Amino acid sequence: MKNATVKKMLAMLLSIVMILAIAGCKKEPAPDAGQTTQAPSQGDKTTDAPKATDAPKTTDAPAVTEEPTPEPEPEPEYDFGGRVFRIGSYYDMTPNPDEGALEAALADRIAEVEEKYNCKIEFLDLGGDYVAEYVTSVLAGDPVCDIGYVVTQKLLPSLIEGGIAYPLDTLPALDLSEYKWRGDVVEAGKYKGHNYAMLLKDPEIRYGIFWNKTLFDQYGLPDLYDLVDKGEWTWDKFQEIAGLGNQDLDGDGEIDIYGFNARENLAWCYLYSDGAYVASKTDAGIDIDLSDPKVVEALTGLQNFTQNVKFRDAIDWSKEGWDSFIKDFRDGKYMMCLEEFWISYAYLNKAEDGMTDDWGWVPFPKGPSAKDWSCYGKENGARIILNGVENPEDVALVYDLITDLAETNEEWDDLMEDKLENWCDDAKTAELVAYIYNNKLSVINGVQGFGDLNGAINNMIGEVANGSMTPQTAIETYQSSITEAINDLANHDYNAEMAEYKVDEPTE
Repeated sequence: MKNATVKKMLAMLLSIVMILAIAGCKKEPAPDAGQTTQAPSQGDKTTDAPKATDAPKTTDAPAVTEEPTPEPEPEPEYDFGGRVFRIGSYYDMTPNPDEGALEAALADRIAEVEEKYNCKIEFLDLGGDYVAEYVTSVLAGDPVCDIGYVVTQKLLPSLIEGGIAYPLDTLPALDLSEYKWRGDVVEAGKYKGHNYAMLLKDPEIRYGIFWNKTLFDQYGLPDLYDLVDKGEWTWDKFQEIAGLGNQDLDGDGEIDIYGFNARENLAWCYLYSDGAYVASKTDAGIDIDLSDPKVVEALTGLQNFTQNVKFRDAIDWSKEGWDSFIKDFRDGKYMMCLEEFWISYAYLNKAEDGMTDDWGWVPFPKGPSAKDWSCYGKENGARIILNGVENPEDVALVYDLITDLAETNEEWDDLMEDKLENWCDDAKTAELVAYIYNNKLSVINGVQGFGDLNGAINNMIGEVANGSMTPQTAIETYQSSITEAINDLANHDYNAEMAEYKVDEPTE
């Protein structure tokens, strides 16, 4: 027993003795407030204050009643009457327990919900025309599935304005602020005051710099992890390394190993990595603000890079496929590449045809005005509920139930860590990726789905990147076309756009 507890107990016992003494001798006045009462005497000798060793035994002390640990509230009982809930995508998304703890937990939870609540979860492979299947079936009044996969730029704004996606925030079963949902995807799916997108938490963050550690070591380039740890991973250092990485191995004047490739979105990474978030959602839809000085700063950094470093940023479609830059990085033809993190498991860590060199991943370098790392994404896969499904409240409830895979945030983190370890080539990559998603630094750009608006902004960026205009001149030149594109959104015929989706009838 601790000394503090002993002292409290002794004080309480002495107080009881005092009260009893006072009650037995009413002629004696009570001590004044604050007056110290002397310890009882034994003859002429004053008894010393009891020592801690003289304290009553623990067994003699009054029993301390501990508050019982509250039992978790049992899940309500549901009966969905044997309904089949259908989840559609361009492939069969049935969870595979062999792919890690998260997939195993999802498979187990689906089986549990099916058994306990009298329903069936069915995953549909709708093929490459899956969005057309959504649109065609919803407009016909018979949705092909209840929940569908879609990328955010397809969803926003077309499938929302076209009446294909259901507003999720109107469904009480879904609390999209819960830890299990990806906040960047939920935010990306906001439109005119409603939420339309959700995605179960995973560590698949967006764009960053993959680097070939084997080649870096071979050619004496700096360790990018060291630069990150020292706070020296900046635009200037990135530009320097990208230039030094270009190698002419046979002396014919042609680059055989490039220091860097960027399949797309380099300019947007410059903007976001400097804190220049030009796009914002409004009650009317979307707005673009190019007045922030960081916009000019970011576009100046971009132009400095594109005009001073030889790198690959244009696919030769006559002999290359859309993923040729990814495959060439995998095969050691590039020192660094700008890509989304999913290539780690889809191309680099595959059991067959994976990357033989050691690789790592770091965030895009910080701009001068950045307060932290930023992980830009042009889009992200999401889940929607199709408009017109039977009892959307039940659809939302079942999806919420099958995605309850962990009791605590810590258990969720364990599932994320397991998945991340399967995707990464080293512990430092896992650490950096976890930092990004734990600190909510992944941001998905909502502009991509707004065709004319996106085109006007990219035209402006193109003028900067090719050096034909200064950033300030480009902004002034394209501001009117950007404003016009925003204004035109109110008059866009989304019904006509939906009518363009047509799934061919099967031939006999």
